[in-house]
Amino acid sequence: MNPFTESTVAQPLTENVCSRFAGAAVATRRRKRRALLGLTLGVLTGLMLPGLAYALDVNTATQEQLRGIRGIGPKTAQLIIEERSRGGRYESLEDLSDRVKGIGPKKAAALQAAGLVAKGPAATATTPPGTRRK
Repeated sequence: MNPFTESTVAQPLTENVCSRFAGAAVATRRRKRRALLGLTLGVLTGLMLPGLAYALDVNTATQEQLRGIRGIGPKTAQLIIEERSRGGRYESLEDLSDRVKGIGPKKAAALQAAGLVAKGPAATATTPPGTRRK
């Protein structure tokens, strides 16, 4: 800007000068609106379809069901089922990681986060409540 040819007195900005920043505000509002819509749809889907979000018991799951868990491939699913038939039910996911080669504590935690659970043996009906099982 040349002070000899142009005025140096401050003048208010016109709307067109700030359009760059107004567009950013509109984009921010759109992102917030989309995020809120996504959250709302996620909550509504979870409420309307509760059967889809369930935990899979490693003691009763088939090979196809195990393969549906993120982190379990066909070989690992086969190893889990073979060890279950050889050694009996899994008491916990720690027991699963101890007995199945290729599943360590970190992978067991990731499988638990993906929806895999190991329900221990159920109490027998002949055991009265409040007594210890041996």
